[in-house]
Amino acid sequence: MIPLSRYLGRLFRAEPHGSDRLALRAAPAVVCKPEPALKGEELFRSFGTGDTRSYALKGVSADFRPGELNLLMGPSGSGKSTLLAVLSGLLRPDAGAVGALGRSVWQMGEDEMERFRLRHCSYIFQGYNLFPALTAREQLEIVLKWGEGCSAREARDRADRVLGQLGLSRKAHLRPAEMSGGEKQRVAIGRALVKNPALVFADEPTSALDWENGQQVINLLTETARERGAMVLVVTHDPRLTSYADRVFELADGQLESEAAPAASGSGLPREYEHLPLAGHGPRVRLYNPDH
Repeated sequence: MIPLSRYLGRLFRAEPHGSDRLALRAAPAVVCKPEPALKGEELFRSFGTGDTRSYALKGVSADFRPGELNLLMGPSGSGKSTLLAVLSGLLRPDAGAVGALGRSVWQMGEDEMERFRLRHCSYIFQGYNLFPALTAREQLEIVLKWGEGCSAREARDRADRVLGQLGLSRKAHLRPAEMSGGEKQRVAIGRALVKNPALVFADEPTSALDWENGQQVINLLTETARERGAMVLVVTHDPRLTSYADRVFELADGQLESEAAPAASGSGLPREYEHLPLAGHGPRVRLYNPDH
């Protein structure tokens, strides 16, 4: 029997051949469960005062791991958008705690919170919030130039690549007044994802789109999670998106009603624990979560 250390040592060497390749295929799985990128604990949020007070969140706890696409679903008024706002640092809870990337979100000062959101978070709202005077390409370029200090050439290349993924290459020169509602929504989504955020929060990102364009958006969100390692959290009413998700959280009357486990991949392993080889490197160790 070949020791596990022999398999691990080969991960950092050249692509194996012959018997080495066969040995690697027989390698045992390595147990690994990633730490949450985002976590909410016993979250409460109410609106109104006195007799008119109503609770949108009633003790919700949930965690979300990096590299996963998560859906928040439930009927209107169930607390989905409120939970998204609380977890994303946009709405302070009445009680409870939110942890993000190892930081306690609601213990940050205002300036610290703003820097954290700028560096790590991207938001996709139902309103487009585009700059009226800027073209579609410029909407994305400004994020990269001012947020990341990219050169004009790099910003243009990255902006054009994302616009192409969203089917907007021929619309890059248009301003918001010259675009349809669906086109403006896709530009807003591209602007959120072009900076490679660690945390992505999306409120009904496909609501203004037909299914063909909606698929382009969900494919980009899926790529952002699984290929870039981001945590993606999406509020949606659209049941067609569930097949793309790693986990689905159902809310009802301000409480978490259920959480669906990720679907199994073709290899029999949970999808988020099956990693493909990186370009120019040897095979990766298969990661298996014993909880599934």
